[in-house]
Amino acid sequence: MPRIPSILALAIGLAAAATGAYAQAPAFARPDAAIAALFPQQTFVEWTSTTGDWNGDGVPDLALLLNEVNGPSDKPMEIRLVVLAGTPGGQYTPLSASTSYCRAQKFFHLEAKGTSLLVTAVDKAEGDDLGSTTLQLRFNPQRGDFELIGKETVWTSGKDGSRSSVNYLSGKVITSERVKGRLKASQEKRFAVPALAVLKGFDCDVYDDGGKP
Repeated sequence: MPRIPSILALAIGLAAAATGAYAQAPAFARPDAAIAALFPQQTFVEWTSTTGDWNGDGVPDLALLLNEVNGPSDKPMEIRLVVLAGTPGGQYTPLSASTSYCRAQKFFHLEAKGTSLLVTAVDKAEGDDLGSTTLQLRFNPQRGDFELIGKETVWTSGKDGSRSSVNYLSGKVITSERVKGRLKASQEKRFAVPALAVLKGFDCDVYDDGGKP
């Protein structure tokens, strides 16, 4: 039997690790059935979604931002970020899900970028005024979950604005400010790299953000 090249063997091993952790997870014919099984005591509707192959098995996966409906009147409606792994047979198995995801005053945008999922919460979008925060979550097959590896906060008003980019892998945060279209200040700081937060059980209100400028 010919020897499998080491790189190919590694790729096969990573793919197996990515799917092995969820081998026992039940498969559902529809995304809404998987969501209902994940949250049997609550009702959620889709806010937005996107597809990507985050676990690298060649089958499209599905990421959804969900908004709670018909929840308790004395509590704010919950938001959940859920990723469902696609199967070759066209079914869905839960890959990961947050506990309480960040809120957006306006709307959300999801984007697949390789093994990363970019989640943008837009808090202001009026004319030339824009305010948004994007979290970058990258799938780690060894942990079988998405890790928070970056955050970017942007604010613009006409030709004025500011930007903050946090890299949780390198422990670096870069901030910049523009006035009348010109760069006024730019600063780079280092911080102690925290243990990377994962999507499973992620709570936006309490996660350790060591990269606050």
